[in-house]
Amino acid sequence: MNRIPRTARAVSTRLSAYRGCPGLLARARSFHAAASASRSFLSSLLQTAKSNNPVTDQWYGQPTHETHPELVGSSEVTHGVAKSEYEARRQRLMRDMPPGSTLLLFSSRMYFVSPHVFHSFRQDADFFYLTGWNEPDSVAVIEKSATASRGYTMVMFVNAKDPKKEVWEGPRNGIEAAVSLFGADEARPVAEFAKYARKLTSKLQDRGSKGNGAYIYADLDGEHGLLRSKECDALKAQLKRENLGSHVRQLSPLVQQLRLIKSSAEIQLMREAGRISAHGFGQIMQACRPGLCEATLQTVFEHATRMALVSQGEDGSVADRSALSRPAYVPVFASGEHALCMHYVQNSGPVKDGDLILVDAGAEYAAYASDITRTFPVNGRFSQPQRDLYSALLSVHEQMIKLCHVGSGYSLNEIHRRSTKMLATELKQIGLDVSDHDIDEKLFPHHIGHYLGMDVHDTVDINRSQRLKQNMV
Repeated sequence: MNRIPRTARAVSTRLSAYRGCPGLLARARSFHAAASASRSFLSSLLQTAKSNNPVTDQWYGQPTHETHPELVGSSEVTHGVAKSEYEARRQRLMRDMPPGSTLLLFSSRMYFVSPHVFHSFRQDADFFYLTGWNEPDSVAVIEKSATASRGYTMVMFVNAKDPKKEVWEGPRNGIEAAVSLFGADEARPVAEFAKYARKLTSKLQDRGSKGNGAYIYADLDGEHGLLRSKECDALKAQLKRENLGSHVRQLSPLVQQLRLIKSSAEIQLMREAGRISAHGFGQIMQACRPGLCEATLQTVFEHATRMALVSQGEDGSVADRSALSRPAYVPVFASGEHALCMHYVQNSGPVKDGDLILVDAGAEYAAYASDITRTFPVNGRFSQPQRDLYSALLSVHEQMIKLCHVGSGYSLNEIHRRSTKMLATELKQIGLDVSDHDIDEKLFPHHIGHYLGMDVHDTVDINRSQRLKQNMV
């Protein structure tokens, strides 16, 4: 792109050399005009009054209805989830909060595998659940307000559009989109959050001096290994300096109570995540044969789950939703003795004739996870001992699934306890006399299940002793 202006200047300085040759002069002028036109075209391509970069002004940092109408509907913020649902989530959260409450949600941060080489970004689940915003270095501040029409106000601190950085890093949503598309009342550059944080701490000090209870709700401590944006670290340090840590309450357990019960839209997305993962399992079972590497089967699975989202119409047109999918977690492809390790993820060994292979894998679809574990013979045929053991486990599995409904009155913990007792019975029937201690400590040291949703281990702060409710997953 930079060559065009230089070429145009060079041609301009040499026009006088062709004045005695009309034909060459005409050709030179034509080339100069073409170069000028190209420069004008490129200039118009890279400038607008709004952002000085219409390419990234028209794009966003994630699919929207404007840019991806095939993926995001006109009433949706993200695929499958309407703007009205995001609004309802925020209103449900704020409804029971004390007057004057301030909630601060921090996005995830980028993780780097080596200098200048980053991992694929995944948004903090609570942040995404309440905003739909899928960029790092962002903060959402939600304040309860009796005078606001919605009962709250939401201000988002986000990265502004920046043509120079977007050339390297790709498009951003920008400040305007936080209001027009994502429901914020106001949006500001994320660099201004430090100024807001100083005002917030001053307000906390003022209320405290007057004897008024004043709390902010935020997750500042990197629970469960999650590292949030650097703005989170800055606020935490400031609160510590001002000795205001006692004014902070955890936010995530409150959001998780909402996330625990899925909406019909969420269940539809999770069904699709389950469908494409089931297709992937079918493909790896067909592809599996002795001599392959575990990693090869992992590749088959990941390819199959994406291709399950590609379809062709009768007119030959292609519909492709694979951009909405990614692995939900690092999968386990554990053949033979590797399956004795709970989370073997090296996936580097050969699969051998006569062995079983345990696969624990799932695809994510539109930010919702699936999680499936199956075991099958590498060569397609069970030996008799393998078949006996598999059948014993399958019997327990099927009986426990029958208990997974509201009417059973059970919790996940109660279902787990029943499964260990039934497993002992089934194993004794095939000649394996094992104690309860052996089952709990060696054969079945994990839990029978967990909540599933935007995270694979979803709503981790919610105890599994709760009785099953409608639309829990």
